[in-house]
Amino acid sequence: MKSIDRYILEGSKFVVFVMCGLPGSGKSTWCKEKHGDLPVVSRDIIRAKLGFTNSADEKAVLTSGQEQQVTAEEYWEIAKYSKKKQSFIIDDTNSVPKYRKNLLSTLRSYGAKIIGVNMNTPVEICIERRKGQIPADAIRRMAAKMLPLRKEDVDELLTIKGC
Repeated sequence: MKSIDRYILEGSKFVVFVMCGLPGSGKSTWCKEKHGDLPVVSRDIIRAKLGFTNSADEKAVLTSGQEQQVTAEEYWEIAKYSKKKQSFIIDDTNSVPKYRKNLLSTLRSYGAKIIGVNMNTPVEICIERRKGQIPADAIRRMAAKMLPLRKEDVDELLTIKGC
């Protein structure tokens, strides 16, 4: 049995897990542990694939133009899996509603069942996990602006506490 079988409803062709959480909140770890059999669309992986970082584990501040390239590749990968009706995970912060709205609308247009996953990890733990990679003040600014997914945003909502 695949890890997603319990999420597929009658009429659903495929499932997309949309992660939402701060850097260091455990999003990637949760994906690997719970749904390691699914492909992952991740901005960190894409940054490495495009040569902006040496690996998905390396964190870097990119130019606006580079981030636009990452976004274009991210949406290409989302469309690739969605057109095939293949279940997958979007492993990203996904905390800004204006960007998230377009993402969720795109997924719905393909007929995906959207499972939102809010990572509710304390900010100080996230800071400690990203020490030397992302400045603490940057994570605190992100936390102050963080808006988790809401039940009305997705078909099903999971909240993972203290990962």
